[in-house]
Amino acid sequence: MRKGKQPPRISRHDGRPNRTRFTATQTMTSDRNDKERPPQAVFGAIGHEADAAAIERLRERAAQALDSGRFDLADELLAGVDGQEIQLAKLVENLRIYQAELEIQNEELQLSQRHAQDAFARFSAFFNNLPLAGLVIDRQGLIKETNQRARTLFGLRNRPGHQHFFARLIADTDRGEVIHAWSSLAGDQPRELAELHFQTLEGDRFIGDLHLATLPGILDDAPTYICAVLDRTESARQRRALAEATERLRRSESFLNATGEIAKVGGWEMDVPTGRVRWTDVTYRIHDLPPSEDPPLALALGFFHPDDRQLLEHRIERAIARAEAYDLQLRMTTAAGREIWVQTTCQPICEDDRVTKLQGTIQDISHLKRSEEQLEFLAHHDPLTGLANRSLFRARLELCLQRAARNGTQVALLFLDLDRFKYVNDSLGHSVGDQLLERVAAALAAQVRSSDTIARLGGDEFVVIMDDVGKPRFAARFARRLLGVLDQPFATETRELYITASIGISIYPEDGADMDTLLRHADIAMYRAKENGRNGFNFYEPAMSAGAAERLRMEHELRGALARSEMMLHYQPQVALSDCSLRGVEALCRWQHPRLGLVAPDQFIPVAEDSGLIGELTAWVLEQACRQLILWDQVGFRIPRLAVNLPMREIERTDLVNRVRRTLERTGLAPDRLELEVTESMIMRRPDVAITTLDALRALGVILALDDFGTGHSSLTYLKRLPLNRLKMDKSFVERLGEDRDDEAIARAVIALGRSVGLGVIAEGIETRTQHDFLRRELCEEGQGYLYGRPLAAGAFMESWSMIEGSARLSAARSASAPEPEPEPEPKS
Repeated sequence: MRKGKQPPRISRHDGRPNRTRFTATQTMTSDRNDKERPPQAVFGAIGHEADAAAIERLRERAAQALDSGRFDLADELLAGVDGQEIQLAKLVENLRIYQAELEIQNEELQLSQRHAQDAFARFSAFFNNLPLAGLVIDRQGLIKETNQRARTLFGLRNRPGHQHFFARLIADTDRGEVIHAWSSLAGDQPRELAELHFQTLEGDRFIGDLHLATLPGILDDAPTYICAVLDRTESARQRRALAEATERLRRSESFLNATGEIAKVGGWEMDVPTGRVRWTDVTYRIHDLPPSEDPPLALALGFFHPDDRQLLEHRIERAIARAEAYDLQLRMTTAAGREIWVQTTCQPICEDDRVTKLQGTIQDISHLKRSEEQLEFLAHHDPLTGLANRSLFRARLELCLQRAARNGTQVALLFLDLDRFKYVNDSLGHSVGDQLLERVAAALAAQVRSSDTIARLGGDEFVVIMDDVGKPRFAARFARRLLGVLDQPFATETRELYITASIGISIYPEDGADMDTLLRHADIAMYRAKENGRNGFNFYEPAMSAGAAERLRMEHELRGALARSEMMLHYQPQVALSDCSLRGVEALCRWQHPRLGLVAPDQFIPVAEDSGLIGELTAWVLEQACRQLILWDQVGFRIPRLAVNLPMREIERTDLVNRVRRTLERTGLAPDRLELEVTESMIMRRPDVAITTLDALRALGVILALDDFGTGHSSLTYLKRLPLNRLKMDKSFVERLGEDRDDEAIARAVIALGRSVGLGVIAEGIETRTQHDFLRRELCEEGQGYLYGRPLAAGAFMESWSMIEGSARLSAARSASAPEPEPEPEPKS
C-alpha cells in the first residue's frame, strides 16, 4: 500500500470491522511478518527513547483500539505522551499499514473463494457435459457420483438411496478382468481396458472402453476412483463392418485374379491404318503358339474354319466401316491341330469420326460347347442308358403316327417291363440294379432297326416304336427276338444275373389313333403277359381293358382296406393224425370287400405284392393272429401253436426279425407257439440271405416250417443247413393218395426224409378218409385239410372246436363221406 493513501475499509453490514476475518487472518499474517520484520523493527524508536512502562501502556491502548475498531484513539495516544510525537506517528503509520495488509489479505481470501466456487461450477459443468460417462466409486465399488452421460448410458437414477455397484454394469464375460485391473491400481498410474461389454440396468448391452484412475482424497483411508466409459458400440460395429468389407474385397480381388487366370481370356488389338495385329500371351496360348512378333492379319484369320473365316472377315469390314461391334462363336484349328470353338468379341475405337483401332477378346469355349451338346443330349435321352427318354419318345411317336396316317401304314408299339426287377434293387442294391439296366438296354438297342426308336420311360420300363411294321406278325417276331436276347446272364460288378421280361404290343391304328391310347393299351397287354406267367408277350385285346381297369381299382381299394377294417382272419385246424386232436391253427387272410364280397387271397395278394402293400398286410396278419391266440387263452380255449405264412419278399427284408420280436413282446405270445411258414422258392432265390434270417428267427425261439415241400428247387445240401422244425408236404402229393402209386411213393419219401433229419412232417390238403389213413400208416404226424375243418372266423372256430373231443372228431371223420372239393384249391394267405 502506497504512503498517503487511506486503506480500504472492510466491515460488516453494520459498518463494524469483521473481527472474525481479522483474527483468522492475523495469525497467518503474523507468522509471515514475524519472519519478515520482527517487533524491534516496528517499535525500535520507542524502545530507545521512552521508558518501558509508557510503551506497555501504548501497546495496551493500541490493542484496545484494534479490538474496538476505533483507530482515532491514536491521536489521544500521541497527545498524552510528551516528546514522543515522531515515534508515535511512526507507530500509527505502521499500524495502519498493518491494517491495510490485513484488509488486502481478506479481499484476496474472498476472491480466492469466488475463484474456487467458479472453478467448482466449471468443473461440475465440465464433468456433467463430458461426452463420455464418468462414475466415481468408493473402495467397495459403490457408485458415489455420476455425470449426466453415465446416468443416460446406464439408466441410473440421480436420487439419494438409488446406489448401485459398478460391477453390476459390466457383463459377466468381462467382469473379472475389470475387477482385477481395479484391484491392481498402483498410485496415480491409470489403467485402460479396451472394448469391454457393459450392460445397463435394463439389461441392454453395449461395447465401450474403460479408463480407471485413483482420485486423491482428503482422508488417506478412504480413496475413491474415477471410471470413465467411452461408448464404442458404433465404432466397433463400423470396424467390424470395415473388416468384413475389407475381407470381402480381398476375397473379391483374389477371386477376380483367379478367375482371370482360370478363364484364360485373351486380348487382341488391330491398328486399322497399318493392319498390324497384337496379341496377349493368353491369345498365343489359345492358338498353341509361343509369344513372338505380332502376327499379321492373314495369319490371325488363317486359323479359323473356312466357313467361319468368311463371316469373320465380313464382320471386321463392318466394324471398320460402321463402327459396329460384334460377338461371335467360331470354329478354329490351332497350330497344334486341335479343333476348338472360340468366342471372339470386337469393339471399334474411333478418333475424328474414323475407326482407328479394333480391340477385342478371344476365349476358348470348347468345354461350353461340349456341355451344351451334353445338355441337349440329356434333354432328350436317359442319362443312365443313353436311350431316348419320354420326351424324345413322344416326339418320335407323334412323327411316326403322322407319317403312318399319310401313307396308310401301321406302327407297332412294344411296352417291355423287366420281371421282378424290384427284387434285384431291394436285395442287391440300386447300384447293381443300375448296372443291370445298362446291360439290358445295350442288348435291346442292338436289336432295333435304325428307323425304329427304343426309349426308357423310367425304372425298368422300355418301349420300342416299330415304324412301318407291315403286319402284326413282324412285331411278334421282334418281341420273341427281344425275349431271346434276355435269355442270357448279364454280368455286374458282383455277380451274373438272369432276367426275363414281359412285353405288351399295340398296333396303330387298330388299337388306338393317338399315342396315349396306344401306350396305355400296350401297358395293359404287358400286364396280361405278367399274369400269364411272365417271360412272354401279348397283343392288346379290347377285353383286357376291363380287366386292367378292375385291377387298378382293386389296388386303389386295397390301399384303404386295413383302415376301413375290411381285412379279416380265418383259422384252419391242424390236427394229430393219430387221434385228430387239435395241435394248431393256420391263420389265413380274407378281404371282406364291400362290392365283391369275400375275396380269396390269390386275387388280392399278387396286387399287394406288386403295389408294395404286402409288408403292411403281413405285419397286420401277424399282430392280429398272435392277439387272437392270447384271447383264446384267456377264455380257456388253448391252442398249442399258431402258423402264419410269410409272403415271398418278407424273408429278404432286413427288419423282419425285429418286427417279429416286437410283435411277440407287444402281444405276450411265447415264441415257441408261433410257427412261420416259408416256401422253397422263397429260400432258393437267395439262399445265404434266407439262412441268415432263418437262423435269427430260430434264435428267437420261433418254430420254422418249410411250406409246399417238394414243389420247389431246394437241394438236400440247403435242407441240411436250414434251421427248420417241420416239413409241410404239398397238397399236390396228397390229393391222389390211394389212386396214384407215384404220389404214394413221393409221400413215403417225404415222410421218411423228415424223420431221418429230425423234422416233423405235416400234410396239407387232406380231404378224404383214404388220404388220412394212408398218411397215418406211414407215420406222418399231423394233417390239415377240409376233412378236419374249413377255415372259419375266430368266433365260429372256437365254437366248433371247444366242445368237441379229439375222439369225437375222429369218429365224425370216419363216418363222414369226403366233401366235394371246391372249384379252385384253397389259396394261401
